[in-house]
Amino acid sequence: MIKIKYIMLLSLILSLGACNNWLDVEPLGQVDAEKMFEDEKGCLQTLTGTYMLLTSQEAYGEELTLGYVDEIVRYWNKISKAYESDYQDATLVGRFDGTWKKMYEAIANTNLLLQNLKDSDKEKFENYDLIKGEALGLRAYIHLDLLRLFGPVLKEGLNQKSIPYREEFTNQLVTFMTAEEVLGKIEKDLLEAYTLLANDPIKEYGRQANKNLENKDLAFQFRGVRMNYYAVCGTLARFYQLKGNESEALKYAKEIIDATEIFQLLKRDDIMDSRGPNLMFERELIWALHDEKIESKMGYQLYFSYKYNIDMPSREFIYETNGYGSVEDYRRVYWWQEVKLSTTFWVLGKYARTYENNTAGSTVTRKDITVWEKLLPMIRLSEMYYIAAEANLETNTPETYRLLNEVRVSRNLTPLPEELKNNKAVLAEQIMYEYMKEFWGEGKLFYEYKRQYRDIITREGNIRASRALFELPIPDSELEHGGN
Repeated sequence: MIKIKYIMLLSLILSLGACNNWLDVEPLGQVDAEKMFEDEKGCLQTLTGTYMLLTSQEAYGEELTLGYVDEIVRYWNKISKAYESDYQDATLVGRFDGTWKKMYEAIANTNLLLQNLKDSDKEKFENYDLIKGEALGLRAYIHLDLLRLFGPVLKEGLNQKSIPYREEFTNQLVTFMTAEEVLGKIEKDLLEAYTLLANDPIKEYGRQANKNLENKDLAFQFRGVRMNYYAVCGTLARFYQLKGNESEALKYAKEIIDATEIFQLLKRDDIMDSRGPNLMFERELIWALHDEKIESKMGYQLYFSYKYNIDMPSREFIYETNGYGSVEDYRRVYWWQEVKLSTTFWVLGKYARTYENNTAGSTVTRKDITVWEKLLPMIRLSEMYYIAAEANLETNTPETYRLLNEVRVSRNLTPLPEELKNNKAVLAEQIMYEYMKEFWGEGKLFYEYKRQYRDIITREGNIRASRALFELPIPDSELEHGGN
């Protein structure tokens, strides 16, 4: 059950905040909730605790990036029963349960904060709107991913029971809502966050937004690794795409695309700058989680245990080297490292600090690692281009063609042939292939297949779409105690 003791969670917030170096949060010790939220610092610590919970292995620190969501769509060579979609396997059930619990813990954090924010705080908290906007945005984002994981296929199950939408910090059991009801709650939170973050300093000062760096004003530092105004826009674009509202999805995606002073598509020099290889495509990050332990977590799974790996045919299949893709695709060239043991396979180098240059055959270590490179990508600019491309497909197909080619060119691919400018079917398929190439190790592809309710494309043959494939099992304890 989602039952979280008040004092235990408060203690967790404090401990998480105390170890978060990048925000320079000081430990406060055991204090009660009332004192905790007397000033902005306590509120910001609570937000920090939420971000830290989301970097855990059960959430985006592995499972919702590299983990089972990418296993299900056959990105990796066989690792676990997720590859076979055997959702009754005890180990896999435990992994699903871990995600469910950790995500609702993070939601509880946001609710604790929102519950303790008072109207009177508007007068004494300079950053009241930022704090509340971030909390609402995070709550909506987490619920959206829970719905996309555990909820029904929306094309068939809009009125079916899905998940609880928790809006209070309480031990009381919460009734499961229909998918439509949950979507309504998500929309309400996102639109309020959008309004509250209208004056987000990211607009004026960029993603770092160090307006008051000398005073270590936590609300202003590194806006690009927080739930900022554009992160809310990106979440709204995803949300409306999921609902099938193309005009609204396009509206919010375009707001980000048009913010060219802040976000730009990749250039070759961005990868191989003076400090060494930068594989995170930093200039495209709209929101990312900062994780000081990314090397020990991601690095171990990728480069020591070789848990997540692929073979050469799978790599070439997804990058379409015999079709509209290319062996010169930056993602293919720079993201993968060859490993030769008893067999030869490839591991993902996207999260690497030490990097084997596949073209030159040399090993390079990136120097002067910054906060921007210890990141788990949550929303990227390329996704906004794909959302906008799809939104234009029926009404303005040449615009779809143009948007898709902008991303292709930035990845070192040639534009699609001119004769495809009005070919809706081929362009739709190429958007899907771009998702496949782009989001390896980021957990995005599963959601895309589920949204479209389409067969999963693999080299060995397609996996037939079904509700059993796309609807992950909700923990039995939740169904027993709160699933009414």
